[in-house]
Amino acid sequence: MLNSLYIKDFILIDELNIDFKDDFSVFTGETGAGKSIFIDCIGCLIGNQLNVSMIRKNCEKTIIEGSFEVDNNLKIKLKEAGYDDEQFIVTREINTDGRSITRLNQRATTLSFIKECLTDYVDIHCQHDNQYLLNDKYHLTLLDQYCQFDEKLENLNNLYNKYNNLKKEYEKLTSTTFNEAQLEFIEYQLRELENLDITDIEEDVKIQNKLKAISELEKQQKTIDEMKHLFTEDGILDKLYTFTKLAHNLSNFDDLQENIENIINTYYSIEDDYQTIVNKLDFDTSSADEIDFLNSRLFDLQRAKRKYNASLKQLLEIKEDLDNQIKAYNNKEAVLAELLKEQKQAYKKYYEYAVEISNIRKNKALQLTKEILQELKDLSLENAQFEVLFEQTNPTSKGIDSAKFMISMNRGMPLQPLNKVASGGELSRLMLGLKVIFSKLQGSKLIIFDEIDAGVSGYTALNIGVKMAKLAKEIQVFSVTHLPGVAACGKYHYLICKLETEDSTSSIVKQINDEKRIEQLAILSSSTVSKTSISAAKELLEKAQKLCR
Repeated sequence: MLNSLYIKDFILIDELNIDFKDDFSVFTGETGAGKSIFIDCIGCLIGNQLNVSMIRKNCEKTIIEGSFEVDNNLKIKLKEAGYDDEQFIVTREINTDGRSITRLNQRATTLSFIKECLTDYVDIHCQHDNQYLLNDKYHLTLLDQYCQFDEKLENLNNLYNKYNNLKKEYEKLTSTTFNEAQLEFIEYQLRELENLDITDIEEDVKIQNKLKAISELEKQQKTIDEMKHLFTEDGILDKLYTFTKLAHNLSNFDDLQENIENIINTYYSIEDDYQTIVNKLDFDTSSADEIDFLNSRLFDLQRAKRKYNASLKQLLEIKEDLDNQIKAYNNKEAVLAELLKEQKQAYKKYYEYAVEISNIRKNKALQLTKEILQELKDLSLENAQFEVLFEQTNPTSKGIDSAKFMISMNRGMPLQPLNKVASGGELSRLMLGLKVIFSKLQGSKLIIFDEIDAGVSGYTALNIGVKMAKLAKEIQVFSVTHLPGVAACGKYHYLICKLETEDSTSSIVKQINDEKRIEQLAILSSSTVSKTSISAAKELLEKAQKLCR
């Protein structure tokens, strides 16, 4: 859900800081008060483009910031991207010079990442919005979401890929012909790669690391050799040893014995430490032959990589492909026959599984039809008919089905594609009915209806409001509306209005309760505030709230 929203200097909005609650919130206001601006802010927050025309007049920049509740999907995406996964705060800014920045949890991020996170999380629906529900190319995907058999679809995709790869391999071999020169060249390439004898796809990296390590050891060995030279060959140790021998001749000087003993002890201590250092750091250096071999091997590998423009792993794949080409040339008919046999077996497994998937879809489509018709009935579309139209298609990774949602709003009228529904009011109710079912399946946490109730009134409007309220028990719902029947169903009511001075005009959003809410319902119903309209508004609010419990 959207927990809070902060807006600064966005078109008519001076500054707005508002907290939201779960459940159903309605937003009302006069035409031109800024209702669409408010929704545009949320749209920009979830990934729509900001532009300088959105900056309030005489201001330097626009700021929009929203805090969203972190669900499991967001937590995973945040953690993978290295963000704090306990909060999801999006900040959008744009300056008058056109420079914009997007932040997530106070860190710069990309707009594409915000879209990736919030595309399914927030669903903004406007009247006549020809989105995925109306587009029949998405209907099979929607039906599959309803079926909830992702594992089966993945199995189907794997079976199709196996069949399709064999089909492509067969077609490639069928159309492949070699002349003698081409065959000789392929055989030459194969021998070259076989002689290279690649057994480790990381061999080049390992050789480079080893040569680098040898180089470092050689540098250290030079240091050790210099240390040895200082301590030996008439060096420090020899001089100290000679000194200790001479010091023994001074035994008659009693007052110097302690000093002489200290020097002798220091000699033995230095000798012990020296041996410890040398023993630990005196490495076995690699032979010149080993280094020459490593350099030569690395040269051969790098040359082959450059020649074929490939990694070692890809070189092995090229070698296998060349070998298969030669085998296919030498025994083409047998290879083709084997490929065809494997292809038929793979297709048989795929097709049987695709039929199983198709049967599941058709059974689930009957269940979906019942649910949609019930939703439409609740929205005063008792005569509507709905059907999922199936047609068999060529094999794809999704099976052998195409699906199209068909609708008839009135008794006696033929079923038509959803986008052929003409009436705005009917389309609004149809879309709402579909949203109730599919939004939950898509994982939406906030759905915004922006005046989708145009073209309806009275009892139907109240039904729409009740339906939105029921949906809000599972998903946070915002509805921008001009209908009292819808507004009365909201658990929370926000008023969007203008404040005008001699110098400026500002839009504000404030939550209203009790008498103020009844007054706004009266204005929506009759454009006046009178005893009669207030009484009717109060009755409407009580009735709506009772229906929405």
